[in-house]
Amino acid sequence: MAASLLVGSALYASSKPRENVTNASDPDYPAAKLSTLRGKIAYSPGVHAHSLWVMSFDGSHRRQITHAGAHADFDPDWSPDGKNIVFRTERGRYDSNNTGAQGIFVVNTKTLRERQIQPRTGGLFPAWAPNGKRIAFTGLNPTCCGEVIVTSKPDGSDKRIVKLPTAAGECLAWSPDSTKLAFCGHQGDGNWAVWVMNADGSNPHQLTHPRAIEPAGTGGDSPTAWSPDGKQIIYWSWQPAGGELFVVNSDGSDAHQLTHWNGGDEATNWLPDGRIVFVHTAPNALLGRWYIMNGDGTHVESLPQLNRVKAGNPIDWFWGRSG
Repeated sequence: MAASLLVGSALYASSKPRENVTNASDPDYPAAKLSTLRGKIAYSPGVHAHSLWVMSFDGSHRRQITHAGAHADFDPDWSPDGKNIVFRTERGRYDSNNTGAQGIFVVNTKTLRERQIQPRTGGLFPAWAPNGKRIAFTGLNPTCCGEVIVTSKPDGSDKRIVKLPTAAGECLAWSPDSTKLAFCGHQGDGNWAVWVMNADGSNPHQLTHPRAIEPAGTGGDSPTAWSPDGKQIIYWSWQPAGGELFVVNSDGSDAHQLTHWNGGDEATNWLPDGRIVFVHTAPNALLGRWYIMNGDGTHVESLPQLNRVKAGNPIDWFWGRSG
């Protein structure tokens, strides 16, 4: 995830998770067959270009949809109808307060018209609900301190403050039925864990319990996406050898590790066909290598059409509607 606060120390993930050991330490896999793929991808290259682009699943028909200039547009998330994208940007009006909060914009991918939707204090980690009705993002608590989650209609109206059970709450992911939000949270110690709550903030519960190791600092667990059936959540976790991918049931049970590669791994999408899209970044690498695998970590294939995207820059894959 772009511009994440999850940097610093390595941490162990949830208590003694079950491991999947099918992956190799130095990944080199054949390219996924294009006949098994579909849809379109939003991304920011992030090396020499910082605007948003879209392309077909096979890497063709690349098209620039924002013009960031000297700034940066990143962290895109498609609307469920594939017509708009919400994204985070260094552009726009906001009061940063040294929190990293920035502009949250929506762009129509056909007309290229943009709308700024976040409050003056800025936002982080925008996520579009699968039912299309709301957009969620992290914001500053308007009455005191710390962070809250803000949801609004796609046009920025009807903003609602969702109070958090933690001092901070970021890396938002909606459940497939749009009734719940997964997020990473901590109580001021920088030890991020995966949480789930109802979209209105009720019934929060912590799914992972990372245990800090030296050197002390920030790190932990960061959720990315729910499985298509809503029963599992994939998350990224600091481990002694680097960031790895884990899956946990939505009730917090059966956490288990999917990747065991030298470097860092980060998922971006859990596609409707059950496969997970993720990027592997070798130590000291500028560009990541992209892959797709089954939800249990097996049958890994490469996605070379994405390898021009800078390491650490998230993409979003619009698979399209079923039927």
